[in-house]
Amino acid sequence: MWTWNEFLIPLVMVTSEGLRTAPLGLAFFQGQYTQGFTLLAAGAFLVALPVVIAYLFLQRHFIAGMLEGAVRE
Repeated sequence: MWTWNEFLIPLVMVTSEGLRTAPLGLAFFQGQYTQGFTLLAAGAFLVALPVVIAYLFLQRHFIAGMLEGAVRE
């Protein structure tokens, strides 16, 4: 999750709470609720869910793109 988006630039540049990226929001959530590991896991699940859903719908195109670059003619 730390390498999924750039972490340091939004951490330094973004001052508004509504403009935070998902990993930055999770980091602040983790710092605020250090004892609530179940809440942190639920937050990480909600952050990863749109990516998983997009992959499930676009799986055919994703695999075709991977194979197109790997097949030699």
